[in-house]
Amino acid sequence: MKKYNLARTAAVAVIAVAAMSASAIAQPAPDANISFHGGSVAFIGGVNWGSGRMHYQGRRYGLKVSGISLGAIGATSYDAVGQIYNLHRPSDIEGAYAAVEASATAGVGAGEIDMKNDKGVEIRAHSTSAGLKLQLGGSGVAIKLDS
Repeated sequence: MKKYNLARTAAVAVIAVAAMSASAIAQPAPDANISFHGGSVAFIGGVNWGSGRMHYQGRRYGLKVSGISLGAIGATSYDAVGQIYNLHRPSDIEGAYAAVEASATAGVGAGEIDMKNDKGVEIRAHSTSAGLKLQLGGSGVAIKLDS
């Protein structure tokens, strides 16, 4: 029994050290946080709109979100929260973000967003949506600071 307990304790210790090492190198800390919400309507081509907030270096910045989608049909509302990487100044958030999307919402849905603009700013967010929509195509999102 002693050999079994010793082996089990050693295995648990190795797994714990490996898990701590993996989480320490997993990814860099975000530069800012983001939350946004809005809606979309589509019949083959679609329109997206919304607003949000960016929290960067202790300050809050308002955002306007707009976009288009192809290959979509339906209507939804959405909320998203996430992190921003490679942000050097607030104005870097502005720009066009592209994504290829395959999603379906019937009632309530959820998804992950990972998009990048031409300045290298990356947004990784988790979204929730409500409504009825099917999308199998590309989409583009424009983000501007709300002055």
